[in-house]
Amino acid sequence: GQKAICYFSGGSSQKGKDDYKDYVNAGVVTDVPTGWGNRVLNIKKLDKLKPLIKNRFKRALKYQCDGVEVDSLSSPKSNDPDNYTITDVKNFAIMVAETAHEVGISVGLKNCPSIAESLEPKFDFAVVESCAEFNECKYFKKFTQNNKAVFIVHY
Repeated sequence: GQKAICYFSGGSSQKGKDDYKDYVNAGVVTDVPTGWGNRVLNIKKLDKLKPLIKNRFKRALKYQCDGVEVDSLSSPKSNDPDNYTITDVKNFAIMVAETAHEVGISVGLKNCPSIAESLEPKFDFAVVESCAEFNECKYFKKFTQNNKAVFIVHY
């Protein structure tokens, strides 16, 4: 059968989005731009981010999405406002995945090749961009070994 996969950026927020003010009011929006009008979120503030992320998953359910690919779980080093560690990124990604499952929606890991294997148990599928070009497809083998889909997009 068919499945509808929706998208949102987990690690950034954008002016003009319905929930942007909620992120600003929670004090999790940084001054660091990522492009396209997005601002990096402070992923260390898990307690403030969780209800906001939960609302995004609930909205996806309202749109009848079966799953969500969550982008921007890790910021490039150049966009890293607080010197996030790999542990910070993993903790944020795990919170996102657990929150998705709490509301009853599937969640996909988008990119994050260096930590994909360790995050596989928490995620239901993966979406990977241009992994052949960057020799990163191998990092997602654990997903397929555990009968989880890996969607590879090349541009």
